[in-house]
Amino acid sequence: MVAAVLAQAISLGCYALLYRRVLASLGARLPFRLAVRVTLASFLVSHVTPFGSATGTLLNVSTLEAEGIAAATTGEAIGLTSLVSTLALIALFGAGFAATAGRHLSSGYLTIAGVALALAVLVLALALLVGAHPGIAESAGRKAARLARRIRPSIDPEKTAQASRRLATLARSALTGRAFAAAFGFASADLLFDLASLDLMFLAVRYQPGFGPLAIAYAVANIASALPITPGGLGVVEVTLVAVTVGFGAPRSTAVLAVVGYRIVNYWLPLLPGTIAYLRLRLSRVKAGPAKTGPASPPAPPAG
Repeated sequence: MVAAVLAQAISLGCYALLYRRVLASLGARLPFRLAVRVTLASFLVSHVTPFGSATGTLLNVSTLEAEGIAAATTGEAIGLTSLVSTLALIALFGAGFAATAGRHLSSGYLTIAGVALALAVLVLALALLVGAHPGIAESAGRKAARLARRIRPSIDPEKTAQASRRLATLARSALTGRAFAAAFGFASADLLFDLASLDLMFLAVRYQPGFGPLAIAYAVANIASALPITPGGLGVVEVTLVAVTVGFGAPRSTAVLAVVGYRIVNYWLPLLPGTIAYLRLRLSRVKAGPAKTGPASPPAPPAG
């Protein structure tokens, strides 16, 4: 259990490094300590408030504006960070699916896994297509904004389309070569250490599901948690992890104990350092006074 806590801390550190690497690819430099504080504070607000992702984004923007980083650059970095994390999650799901090949599995699981794999491949194909053709991203962003405008009239389809095109262009130019390799490496490390935390909790209750089943359960739970039903996927992740691991043969009581222990480490425990980081950021902004004036537009991203 102690090792699970350590693995979770390393996972959060890797995510901070990922965010810092993406910002650097956009020409914005962020000290590692500040990246960790922003990551922990964003974790806090996104896990305890309704529509937490939006609240976390606002916190990111306001904090980095005080460091002279333009709001547009921060928004682009958040979008690209999510994109790289999604690609790493798809890769992890594929590895888990391959690791379970040849095992005796129920037809129901095979159907669900097949659909999930098809969706993962579709998402990957769309990401590559949009990255290669910014015009498609612009058109998709405009259509999505028109649909969203029926719920929220303040949304501007043209501004959304322009932002989508710019993000796709940045994804193609900023995250290439070494920059992409480093970002993907940090994203993969973030997921793998988080997965290791889950595995260690199963070991703590004297059960070992294996890499394949755990990777699939973890990936499916993360995909399900993306739906804005509860903050941080609370309840959704737990039910999904238990259901999938039990489907692979884990005793239900064992799976419940392991998943509850994992979520204490993964969800509840980081709220304490997140609260400290949030308060420190708020106090530093009060002491600093008015935010610094950032550049009108981010510097051109490096070629590699």
